[in-house]
Amino acid sequence: MRDIIVLVEKEEEKQRLLQVCKKTVFGCKIASIVAMYQMDKSFACFWLDSQADIAYCLIDGLMLLSGTVLKEGETRDFLRAVGARSIMCAVRNAEALSLKACKTGDVLKKYLPENEDGNRPRDFRNSQVNIREVYGLLEEAGMVGEFEPFYLDLSHRLRHGGALVAAEYREQEIAGCALVSAITETAAILSALVVKEELRCQGLGTALVQEVENRLPGKILYLLREKEKHQKFYQKLGYTKTDTWVHGTI
Repeated sequence: MRDIIVLVEKEEEKQRLLQVCKKTVFGCKIASIVAMYQMDKSFACFWLDSQADIAYCLIDGLMLLSGTVLKEGETRDFLRAVGARSIMCAVRNAEALSLKACKTGDVLKKYLPENEDGNRPRDFRNSQVNIREVYGLLEEAGMVGEFEPFYLDLSHRLRHGGALVAAEYREQEIAGCALVSAITETAAILSALVVKEELRCQGLGTALVQEVENRLPGKILYLLREKEKHQKFYQKLGYTKTDTWVHGTI
């Protein structure tokens, strides 16, 4: 096992990892962490299974897994050895590893068209985003954890073009927002969409998603929809199911 799953440290290993990560939503998550934090082991650790083309990223006890597990027993031993408290992966891997599912849902994606004028997408820096307001809105909806880690990570990503926030205001108060928390050269992940309860069903959510799409031309936009939530909404916007995600434990 030690010869197959290697800790990513060298530049050539990093480039191979990024190639593997182009294939899935979990790879998009991993690649975005590499882009924002490089190989900083205090923040995250990365491994590569060179034989099976599997990328691993351990961050705050959560193991992200991109690829297809072929050797179930060895992979389970590896996950235990590195201290993974939970795993997020495709359902095929969850079944192979006999994970105990905590949450599950659909992986949705949409191919966004290129700019019609052929111009490259602008390098956004979201300097005007009020992260405290965004956090407050997400907190009201029960979609976020503690403030400090959320603030530090999102502010870092916004400064370096690794995230974006589209927000709408009513009478100078935030009414809704769409948060893209991972952006790579080829893909991005819409991780949160929330509108204040009293303003729902007025087209605001649709407008926010479309604003995000307009700012990410030529990319695949993924989202991880929880089971039984907002299926018709995203279907109407052109998102299709490409996989099933599982967040579970060994």
